[in-house]
Amino acid sequence: KTVAAMSLLFAIQAYQRPPFLVLDEIDAHLDHSNVLALAKFIDSIGCQAIVISQKDRFFSHGEGLVGVSKHRDTSVVFTMDLTRMRPMPPMQVIGKLGDRRDYDVLEAVPLQ
Repeated sequence: KTVAAMSLLFAIQAYQRPPFLVLDEIDAHLDHSNVLALAKFIDSIGCQAIVISQKDRFFSHGEGLVGVSKHRDTSVVFTMDLTRMRPMPPMQVIGKLGDRRDYDVLEAVPLQ
């Protein structure tokens, strides 16, 4: 039912793109493969999304994380930039080999 409801919602959203989406625990009843598929789809639709989720497989695909926790009688808010924590893509070095001691690098490009 969740996948069908999400399909209908995104079909309506495809007609006229919103500037951003607010989605509250839409992944609560999804299994791991559907959570990953939904996270990748939301990443690909080209609009900003605020997603409330408790599943790390979902929010780990985001660019940032905002957390709220209770400490004694107050709420504690923390933020995290997830883009800084992701590993850099492997680089392919394109160049020419002069002699055995030096290497002249012409260009470094990300692998496809």
